[in-house]
Amino acid sequence: MSKRKGVSNLTYALLTVPLLLIISTAIFSNFQTNISRANFTTDANTTFDKVVSGTWSGYNLASMLPFVLISVVIIGVILGSLVFG
Repeated sequence: MSKRKGVSNLTYALLTVPLLLIISTAIFSNFQTNISRANFTTDANTTFDKVVSGTWSGYNLASMLPFVLISVVIIGVILGSLVFG
């Protein structure tokens, strides 16, 4: 029973992480396009651009997380079959 619990938890993570990335990307994209920057100072615009750039860089890095989780599942299955026969 405990062996399957770990696999099911990873399965939930494999389903949840991509959905979370899709939803958070959509929310941030809508926020970025709908914010009014008319009254921003030069420093505020620079800061906004840095935040946007950093956020998109983070999403690019986070998009690799499902591949990492899939590889963890594959390695777990292989090791589990070797250890438990």
